[in-house]
Amino acid sequence: MKTVWLRKEGAEELLLFFNGWGMDRRIADYLLAESLSDGFASDLLLCYDYSSLEPGPGFIDEVSRYGRITLVAWSFGVWVAQHIELPPISYAIAINGTLHPVSAEKGINHEVFQATLAAWSEKSRSSFNRRMCGTGEILALFSSMSPDRSAADQRAELVQLQEHFLAPNSAGSIAWRYDHAIIGGRDLVFPAQQQYQAWKGVPQTVIADMPHFPFFHFSNLQEVLECLR
Repeated sequence: MKTVWLRKEGAEELLLFFNGWGMDRRIADYLLAESLSDGFASDLLLCYDYSSLEPGPGFIDEVSRYGRITLVAWSFGVWVAQHIELPPISYAIAINGTLHPVSAEKGINHEVFQATLAAWSEKSRSSFNRRMCGTGEILALFSSMSPDRSAADQRAELVQLQEHFLAPNSAGSIAWRYDHAIIGGRDLVFPAQQQYQAWKGVPQTVIADMPHFPFFHFSNLQEVLECLR
């Protein structure tokens, strides 16, 4: 797992952002810029590229110094966040993802996942991005911050994620749970019905016209965190 500090100013609170599969820092950079202009004051640490679930040296020591940690995870980042060692989490929000990432009932159908993996290429990536975004307007926004990663690099990460999903759970006892799930009614990657099933008993915010890419409907981090209130 790769991590990068996007804001490290000695704040009392840390926001941990677990990005989706295939991403890099560009979405998080956009969100931070929009958030700072609206008074965002927390430190921000980005996690992405889940080819390995091992964070870098010093990760736990650095994040453990914060008195309050809020976690926001999107897509496959929702699962990853609960399968690495973390200090106590104060609040956690899942966006368009579940703890059962490959599941006919609570995630992505197995056949769909395998077809995506088998066919992944520059051409299929363009089709996937259109499906992820849903509309031309949202696709244009995503394209302005799309990751600077090759299709081959993304596919290699997806292969490793598949291995992680199939491996016995080595995370041990998880000391925290998601407090809220944000579900896009037009998510064509993690279908909304599967998300409803996965998050039974967890407070949910359902946005009927939101596709899998959520950062058109949420333009900054404060808007995401408002769902906890």
